[in-house]
Amino acid sequence: MSSVSPRIPSKLLLVLCCLYACECLLSAESNLDYLKSMKKFDVHTHVRADESFVRDILAEDNWKYINVCVASRGTDSTLQQRQISRELYNRYPRYYAWVTTFDVEGMFEPGWIDSVLKELKMDFDNGAVGVKVWKNIGMEIQKPSGEYIQLDDPLFKPIWNLITQEGKTLLAHMGEPLHAWMPTYVTEDGIPRNYWATHPEYSFYDKPDKPSYSDIISATDTVIRENPNMRYVGAHLASLEFDVAELAMRMELYPNFAVEIGGRMRYLMWQARGKVQAFFIKYQDRIMYGTDLGAAPGMTDPERIERKARIKQRGLS
Repeated sequence: MSSVSPRIPSKLLLVLCCLYACECLLSAESNLDYLKSMKKFDVHTHVRADESFVRDILAEDNWKYINVCVASRGTDSTLQQRQISRELYNRYPRYYAWVTTFDVEGMFEPGWIDSVLKELKMDFDNGAVGVKVWKNIGMEIQKPSGEYIQLDDPLFKPIWNLITQEGKTLLAHMGEPLHAWMPTYVTEDGIPRNYWATHPEYSFYDKPDKPSYSDIISATDTVIRENPNMRYVGAHLASLEFDVAELAMRMELYPNFAVEIGGRMRYLMWQARGKVQAFFIKYQDRIMYGTDLGAAPGMTDPERIERKARIKQRGLS
């Protein structure tokens, strides 16, 4: 006796498909509503102006931004960033926290460290939750001897001591992905295909006079290890994004070590899914969300529209 599979009438099949699609859409909308209802933190943002569209996003989608200062463009820029960050925090404490930084100009002059400590203490008293250091330490700044200063230089020790004493956090963007020490990629038409093709100052391929990747990572490891009571957050997956096993090893070695993911998600997608998933599950309380996005002074209306769409897409995708 042969069995005959029942045929579903085409009209009924169409109805069932529509019902399934509606159910999926309602489920997605429900998940989106749930995501919006959660209080969320973006720990790596750069808001340099009091833009209402940013506050609209924070209110609509239930975010709080940690606004990060970066000493990358000279003294005036550093001062301006610290000022606007303090102002936004004081005006809108529901929406903003902030991380200060210190001026690297005059680093080897007498009195520099005393000035830095004084300003950091002032910023801590004005709500700063941490201090940001950037890749110019390790990759750009040279001592009078010509040697590149690294994060573990004794010059910085009083800063780490102050951060520890005040119960604050060091947020560190040290070095670059390993690709910065590899050849850059430009198409036959001359189109750059990676960051270092358009930023040759950070491309260290075939430059034996520059610090190695290992030099920079080793110096950061030393700081984390020698300051066990100081919270250390590696920005951009601590420039170890090529292998979550490297991060996991440090998670085990250093209880004060954590990371944020800003700008490095594509590197995670290149690794084995199960390996990455296991890493995120095991260390979920030490992996923070960051976008490295924000708002600049003097934005045009089209720029505001584009940036708002980008922030919302990144935050709820």
